[in-house]
Amino acid sequence: MLFQFSNESVQKAYLATEENPYDLDAWNILLRELQSRKVEEIRPIFEKLVKNFPTTGRFWKVYIEQEMKARNYDKVEKLFQRCLIKVLNIDLWRLYLLYIRESKASLPTYKEKMAQSYDFALEKIGMDIQSFSIWNEYTTFLKQVEAVGQYAENQRISAVRKVYQKAVMTPMISVETLWKDYIAFENGINPIIAEKMSMERSRDYMNARRVAKEYEAITRGLNRNYPSIPPTGSNEESKQVSLWKKYIAWEKANPLRTEDPTVLARRIMFAYEQCLLCLGHHPDVWYEAALFLENTAKTFTEKGDNNSAKVFFEEAALMYERATSGVLNKNLLLYFSYADFEEGRMKYEKVHSTYQKILDIEDVDPTLVCNIILPYQYWVFWNCNNANDEFLDGIESIKSHLRLRSTIPPLNNNNIFNLPENHNSVHCSSVFRYLL
Repeated sequence: MLFQFSNESVQKAYLATEENPYDLDAWNILLRELQSRKVEEIRPIFEKLVKNFPTTGRFWKVYIEQEMKARNYDKVEKLFQRCLIKVLNIDLWRLYLLYIRESKASLPTYKEKMAQSYDFALEKIGMDIQSFSIWNEYTTFLKQVEAVGQYAENQRISAVRKVYQKAVMTPMISVETLWKDYIAFENGINPIIAEKMSMERSRDYMNARRVAKEYEAITRGLNRNYPSIPPTGSNEESKQVSLWKKYIAWEKANPLRTEDPTVLARRIMFAYEQCLLCLGHHPDVWYEAALFLENTAKTFTEKGDNNSAKVFFEEAALMYERATSGVLNKNLLLYFSYADFEEGRMKYEKVHSTYQKILDIEDVDPTLVCNIILPYQYWVFWNCNNANDEFLDGIESIKSHLRLRSTIPPLNNNNIFNLPENHNSVHCSSVFRYLL
């Protein structure tokens, strides 16, 4: 469906996005026009926008704002469900909290709903250097909650204190303001307790303030709202890639000096997740993030913490799954890395399904499949107990699949699909000589 715009420059921009869905200049011109239209008229264009840029918080935010303006709250909530968890963009999360505040105020459970939303937001985005406004709004909200009776008042004080104490040890811009507000809050309750709390918490606060200054300096120049597009090799892109890598390396150096490996890992993964919002078309970032999770899991295993290891192994698998099901769903190296990871965990069915996904890619090179995938798959199952029958079944499946799709050079075709008669006793080193 093609749209018509009366403004010539807008129409030209629209046609440019049809020709090149990653034309950012054209999208910016078109976006200004879309914001002046009724959302019902141009919703398909917004859908195309977020389909092409699924990790760009700014685009999701504009789309949702248009639906909010039209009071299409059912659509607003569905849009948040589609993007919020995946897109850790601070402005998008602020909009989410604004929506809850404005649309749920008349509900009898509003206070509980609002508190849950703040907790949810801080769990996901509370490490962001720009998260001060969310922490500050939450403490202000809790202070204003009406408490009837001494028990309720004590509960309210404990809730406010808990948020403040977590906030003042979190590196962010304006953490100093939160510290001053926290001390003032404690003084308003009991000056003696305030002095004790100040002494107990000052070390963590000073550490957070120090790291916040480093954090601000190391991320200066990062464009967190830059849409994720295929690599262009431009100077600006190279600069952004360098800044993201510098930021991630800084987090890996543990500037917070935490002794909790889980806290350190979470901060590093937050940096990777932020990076992927802008560099989602860069396979090396996905691979590095998955590898970091895998190595973290192995470290926990070595320490005997199998529960934590299991969590991080599953997160690594999920990272590979996201990488191979998103914009890079045709990147063979990510599939191979994923299969290698699952082989290491002895998840052989998952290895099979990963290779099958490669075969399902419409424009995969069959010759590449024959020369790389099958030898590797043989290696995986040759090392498994009773794997030969499974491998032969897989061979027949792949053989049929490829015959239907293309013609393959005769030499490779014959070598691969005609196994040696004594295939149960083939030596490892001869497998590759035979197949390649």
